Amino acid sequence: MAAVTTTYNETVETHLYWDLLKNLSDGVKEQLVMKLKQSLRGKTSTAEDAEVQACYYAILKKLNTYKSYPAGWDGEDASPLTSQVVENFNLLLDRIDKRLLKGLTIFPETNGTLLIESTRREAGISLGDKDFSYYEIEGDTVKGKDDLPFSVEAVIEVISRINR
Repeated sequence: MAAVTTTYNETVETHLYWDLLKNLSDGVKEQLVMKLKQSLRGKTSTAEDAEVQACYYAILKKLNTYKSYPAGWDGEDASPLTSQVVENFNLLLDRIDKRLLKGLTIFPETNGTLLIESTRREAGISLGDKDFSYYEIEGDTVKGKDDLPFSVEAVIEVISRINR
């Protein structure tokens, strides 16, 4: 096997990349692997693909920040996100068509749930441990439902409706 020669700068750069990769969350690592597989297949990405990926990474970054919030994170008596809420949201992220994430943002709620909010219109979903609720405001009319049993499919259906 032939030895591979590299310059000092290439070696330092490689070590920097390895250090960055070891600190990434599993979800981000999986996305990087998917991107690498796409590039190896010769698939070209579009501007929309890049925008969708940027939305996905922004949501992942927020989730990683919010899941580390301690009790009382609001300066009062807010509860941290529960591990089940984080798991439910990760299940959603694994199965959702990533294009549906465009126009969404997330926020922790003081009761330990996660708010998935549309930036396009007044609408959102409160994701809990075993259930979820949603609302839509159109003019003076507020529509929505509370205490729906959690399923990834049900949340995706609501996201596709409220984030149009």
